[in-house]
Amino acid sequence: MAIQFKEIRQYLARNTRLSICFEDGCYHDYLMISDIPAEKYKDLYVYGIGMMDVEFSKDIYTFPKNVDDATISIKDVTLEPAIEIVLRETPRGIERKAEEVLLFKDIKPYLQIGRNFAVVNREDWSYRLYEWKRDIPEEYDDKFVFGIGMEDNFDENDKDVINILEKREYDSYLNKRMVIVLSDTGRADIDEGI
Repeated sequence: MAIQFKEIRQYLARNTRLSICFEDGCYHDYLMISDIPAEKYKDLYVYGIGMMDVEFSKDIYTFPKNVDDATISIKDVTLEPAIEIVLRETPRGIERKAEEVLLFKDIKPYLQIGRNFAVVNREDWSYRLYEWKRDIPEEYDDKFVFGIGMEDNFDENDKDVINILEKREYDSYLNKRMVIVLSDTGRADIDEGI
């Protein structure tokens, strides 16, 4: 069984911006997962998971009444980092290893090839950093996926980097790392019968 959006959405961080992309180049951007209606995209298949800078209105609380007549200029939008989920109507030819649970080896083929991953152990919150997907060792393959998100890519003890980040005028996915939280046990709050 291939991974559908209705399954992967349960693992996406609640406070991360999302860009839902399609093979025709169309995309929809959301401030958080709760902005996506439960039925929307649910039966589409995941084609890829990555990070990208996407457009968001500078005034996120207003929207033109008639979008067809609206003209949005570059001064009205900002580029912000987001988790990008590419969806298709048909599944990729990737054989899933586990049917009713989501293991790391099942999502790994869908991840962007790089850059900057943090693999977090849910049991003790320790983590290891990897620059490329190919660098992530097979030792994680049978771990359960607990969550997928994004965070700043810096060492919290590096005062120089912290000062640079505080002074920057914009954010970018290039300053981020994808966070994949793994666990020895599956999540109890995940709806396995989707």
